[in-house]
Amino acid sequence: MIRPEVRVVQAQEEEIRPAQIDSWEAEQLLRKYGYSQEEEKQITPKGSNQGLTFEDMVAREEVRLRDENSKRRQPPTNRDGYHTETRYSTDDESGFGFRIEVKTDMQIPKY
Repeated sequence: MIRPEVRVVQAQEEEIRPAQIDSWEAEQLLRKYGYSQEEEKQITPKGSNQGLTFEDMVAREEVRLRDENSKRRQPPTNRDGYHTETRYSTDDESGFGFRIEVKTDMQIPKY
């Protein structure tokens, strides 16, 4: 039985260079992946709660959690504001698979 031979031709190297991205391209990339300047403005430093009572901080947190939950419960919408629903199915006789996508400006009821 012949055993395989392994020869190292060149040692593995890792090269990290800073990306050369202009501000316009950086803004487009941030927008593409869902980041916006409005969201950046909403982020507040940890020291911003100074002067608030414990009850005020708890009330703020409850409002934030309620807003997050209401956003999660809404049906998915794309950038145009249309509601979408996608279902996958197969035909047993022919074996074909189907992808059915419904887009509408109305709410899609849950079954």
